Amino acid sequence: MDGYGEISSEHVRLLLPHASLRPVYVDATTGQPVDVGDRAVPAAGDGEAARQRVLAMLRSVVHVDEVEDQHDPSAGLARLVDARDRWCTGPGCSSSRCHRDHLVPHPDGPTAVGNLGLKSERCHAAEHHGWTMVRHLDGSVTWTSPLGRTYRRPSPHTPPPPATSRRLVRPSPAPQLADDDEPEPPAAPAPRPPTGLPDEPPF
Repeated sequence: MDGYGEISSEHVRLLLPHASLRPVYVDATTGQPVDVGDRAVPAAGDGEAARQRVLAMLRSVVHVDEVEDQHDPSAGLARLVDARDRWCTGPGCSSSRCHRDHLVPHPDGPTAVGNLGLKSERCHAAEHHGWTMVRHLDGSVTWTSPLGRTYRRPSPHTPPPPATSRRLVRPSPAPQLADDDEPEPPAAPAPRPPTGLPDEPPF
């Protein structure tokens, strides 16, 4: 969802009949957006028609990182950068009021998705005071301070689940318990790794 990111399938089902849809194509290994559709498809009016419109959008694409001549990105390139970064790429910064900054300054650096990134005014200014940023293929970025300390920021995207074939599996019958038997308690869910970023940027 524009300005928010991924939403649950339950919310998709609630919003689908009323939402305008724009396809966003993602890398199969990193989950990063690599292309964003030029045109939003208006709401379908009912759930089945919306479902058919979504199915019609599903296709594989080959993305080419095109270079634009001008300093400011086109509307399509700006949408792709916004979808990929979501918010400021600075360490510990979650500002949504950002510049689309050139990693290598224009005109030496191209106006292309690989050389553009969202930065808040403060994080943008840090680049002019000795901080450097490197973007990695997995979508994460690493900032290096003037003193040589590094701050790695993870990608805001997660890889999509692997494609698996769907098979109809007949559920096995529930085991019969004796009167004095008690069912085993369900296993505790595996702990999830901590997520999130520091509250404040280091500069």
